[in-house]
Amino acid sequence: MLRKYKNSYFSFVLMYVGFYLAFAAYSAVLAVYLTGIGKDDREMSLILSAAGLFSLAIGPVLGYITDRARNQKLVAAALLAAIGLLGMVFAGMNGLGILFVLNGLIMSALNGLSSICERLAGESRFRYGTLRVWGTIGYATGVQGAGLAMELLPGYAMFLLTAAACGLSLLGLLGVELQPTAVRGAEGREEKPRLRALIESPQFFLFLLAAFIFSGCSGVNMNYSSVLLTGMGVSTGIVGTVLSVSTVVEIPLFLFSHKFMDRLSGKVLTAACFVLAIGQFLVYGTAESPGVVMAVIVLLKAVTSTLYMMLTLKMVRCLVPAGLTTTGLAVVGAVNSLAGIVMQNICGWLAGGWGIGTMYLFLTGCCGAGLLLTMFLRVRNTEAVFS
Repeated sequence: MLRKYKNSYFSFVLMYVGFYLAFAAYSAVLAVYLTGIGKDDREMSLILSAAGLFSLAIGPVLGYITDRARNQKLVAAALLAAIGLLGMVFAGMNGLGILFVLNGLIMSALNGLSSICERLAGESRFRYGTLRVWGTIGYATGVQGAGLAMELLPGYAMFLLTAAACGLSLLGLLGVELQPTAVRGAEGREEKPRLRALIESPQFFLFLLAAFIFSGCSGVNMNYSSVLLTGMGVSTGIVGTVLSVSTVVEIPLFLFSHKFMDRLSGKVLTAACFVLAIGQFLVYGTAESPGVVMAVIVLLKAVTSTLYMMLTLKMVRCLVPAGLTTTGLAVVGAVNSLAGIVMQNICGWLAGGWGIGTMYLFLTGCCGAGLLLTMFLRVRNTEAVFS
């Protein structure tokens, strides 16, 4: 049975369901938990901001350590154990400073593991979509479980759920085989690519710039879409339903990713992300009917962000040396974090001073600039990642 379990589909399912369940259980209702232990809006915003700040600094380091480590599975297991343990410590603390640090460390570990999971899905013997879909199911389960835990049980129950989910993911990881990709030198000897290979790739830097624009705009939309709907008179219950349904819509995109992700070039897919974002933001900035806005959210919100996530894996695999895949994914994650910090502050000022409609028109202009930027991308479509 152990031989059958090793590197089996079921082991991947456990790893993905457990990890994304843990991610959602910790992050989905953290703001509610902080409010419940007496933190005001300023303190809560400060604690939550640690996720972007710590991930910006720690994420690339974790990615590089993972790529260079001889036992990558041990690194992933250590991160899972750290998330579970630090979550339990978080539950027993109330000080602003310690909560800031703990949240930063936990979210950095979660984002680091996300890069490892994306790499695993792209390099395993199973199709990407048939694995990654379990992450969506795990995340949806985690959101629902954390919400029920906060409503029916003591606040620390969400951290118990997080720890249990990490244990489930660790059980799956034990059966998963992480295969380091060796790079051969001229004499056939195994070499590990140097970190400067990232710096020497102008096309990778160009994609990072495009990623900064897209992820910054997408992150703002993630935070303000619910505000937009409630401002149009939609009840919070309906808003939750709309956002939940929009998440489920991404499942077919994962399942059929092998039909289009490897066939289309990175340039075309990057342009597609910006076109979908522009279409959304134009509607959000000009539409007066809440029904139209809800329909666009359901049809395009999660689909656009999911396409970008898969695009990131494809671009890193095509533009970064094989031995630096996790590092490349972590660097993109750090850029996403930086973009979120910058764009959130700019758009918060715009929304407060000029209204949320003007803010979305500004996002439309930013994505238009990003679309023009894709004209200069030159990416060889050589890697079969999703088939």
